Amino acid sequence: MSRLLPVFGLAILLAMGHAPNALAASEGDEANAKVEAERLQKDKDQRKKDKKFNRDITYRHAIGPDVLPLGPFTISLYIDGRLTEHRLKVALQAIDTAKKSELEAAKTQLYGIVYPLCLKLFEKGRPSSSDILAFKAQVQKNVSTRFKDSLKGVYIESVL
Repeated sequence: MSRLLPVFGLAILLAMGHAPNALAASEGDEANAKVEAERLQKDKDQRKKDKKFNRDITYRHAIGPDVLPLGPFTISLYIDGRLTEHRLKVALQAIDTAKKSELEAAKTQLYGIVYPLCLKLFEKGRPSSSDILAFKAQVQKNVSTRFKDSLKGVYIESVL
């Protein structure tokens, strides 16, 4: 038995010597997994930012540089006894840069024209596509009545 004691001691020392390495290897794998997960999340976030950036550029390019954004308008209404909240961004495209400057100078008047129409758009809940088309036509008509030959188009940037 006394001859086996040094052998058992040596076996225990060897096992203890390798155990921290195995433990360190598993901790290293966990650290690598965390770093990899963080890198993947950063890549995913960057792709989202790129997609949004490209969408904004495409939008601006599609309707031109003579765009006057209005809003976002926040509409809170009680419909059937329940509070509903909506957000709407509208963009008006002027005929040229001079007309855009004229419209921008009268932005508060434009808010006075567009905001009541936004309220009317959401008074029955979420609007349908025909409601949105009617809204755009009404905005076009009302703005053109006030500002002769200055509006080329009405666009809705987002409806939330």
